[in-house]
Amino acid sequence: MTDITREYERVRGLFDGVDEKQLQLVDGAIVEAARLRVELDKLHNIVIKTGLIKCDPKNPQRQKELPVSRKMKKVRAAYANVIFKLAKVLGNTVG
Repeated sequence: MTDITREYERVRGLFDGVDEKQLQLVDGAIVEAARLRVELDKLHNIVIKTGLIKCDPKNPQRQKELPVSRKMKKVRAAYANVIFKLAKVLGNTVG
């Protein structure tokens, strides 16, 4: 089982009890949420090794944002967007 498959199953499990037709309707969004979450985890592992910024050793006030930092912002925003939409669509029917 891949990381994406595990995350897909985890997210889908959060909506147990939701009408199956509604779940089928948003299945692609659940897949996308799983992909984004796995990508965020991979980016986070890179950040642990490299950090988010590079500082000039002679002048620490001179800093440069690393590409992983910019990518992480974009993926985080996309993930949050998908999750909030799923919660809005499916969260109203949980209960």
